[in-house]
Amino acid sequence: MRQDFRTTTLMLVLGGLILPGVRTVACEDEHPSVVRTPVVQYTLKDIEQRPILQMAFDPRGLQSVKTSAEGASNWVRDSDRSGAWDYREWQWWKGHPWGDSCRPRYWTTADFSTDEQSVSIKYRTDGFASSQNFLLPKIVDRKSPHWDLLVSVENISGKAVEEYGQFFACYTNFNEPDSFWFWEAGNRLTRFVDRGVEHLNGYVANPRAYFLSGGAIPHCPRGGGKIVSQWHRPVLISQASPGGWRSVIMLEPEFTAGLSQGIHGAAMDYIIFPGPKATVFEDGASFSVHVRHHLLKSLELPSVETIERLWKEFEISHESVRERQ
Repeated sequence: MRQDFRTTTLMLVLGGLILPGVRTVACEDEHPSVVRTPVVQYTLKDIEQRPILQMAFDPRGLQSVKTSAEGASNWVRDSDRSGAWDYREWQWWKGHPWGDSCRPRYWTTADFSTDEQSVSIKYRTDGFASSQNFLLPKIVDRKSPHWDLLVSVENISGKAVEEYGQFFACYTNFNEPDSFWFWEAGNRLTRFVDRGVEHLNGYVANPRAYFLSGGAIPHCPRGGGKIVSQWHRPVLISQASPGGWRSVIMLEPEFTAGLSQGIHGAAMDYIIFPGPKATVFEDGASFSVHVRHHLLKSLELPSVETIERLWKEFEISHESVRERQ
């Protein structure tokens, strides 16, 4: 265990009981302060122990990531303010009373702990216990370094709920205003803007999801959850950084409801759920989704074949990642 191991409970709630039916503040209105400390830093190295990525985490998620080759170019947009990667934003279910207020983003308690190869963020909001376990490899490929994330959600509300979902954002430099790509049905890479998506006004859906026939992801707080396409695989690919790197985000299909973009590409977003046929999330039930982040050295948009190779490596790693939790 590292010397700087710490566990900090961070109170982000206002301290009063919020009753169902009472209007809460929206995300853009006045809200509780977002806690950004403590900060823990890591360096990912290749097999020759050369530094490849410098990373920093705080209770919101990944605060900063930089390649050694690019130095000061931080991938995380507005990291000194509200931005982070895998930042919790919303959760919802049929009949929830919170409107579009950012729950759990601004209304939660986060337990933050670290060790030499992992970061854990745990929070409970409105009857659901969630955790994010960032798992950092000891050795990375210098041209496509990666790290893993396991996101878990348990229903501890005392009752079954319908149509549960939770939304996460990765605030990313280099995309705005040019959008970014998803791996679309038909095995092609497509930009969100080419499907009319600018800021959460359209979603790319799980092709097996129960909500497809309705044309929308239920209860999305923005854009009505309108479905504009389906994926071949749940993968997001950014624009290139000045040094020719790209962010590639891959998600386990079984527990990924949809993908989208915000702020003309500055937010790379995903939604998780209990499963494509799981319309009911039972009390005491839980699910977890494996997420993998790559930074890929590729000045040109990578080929489908390159993404397929990374995807196959991701697929065979699910079991070993869960064993590390």
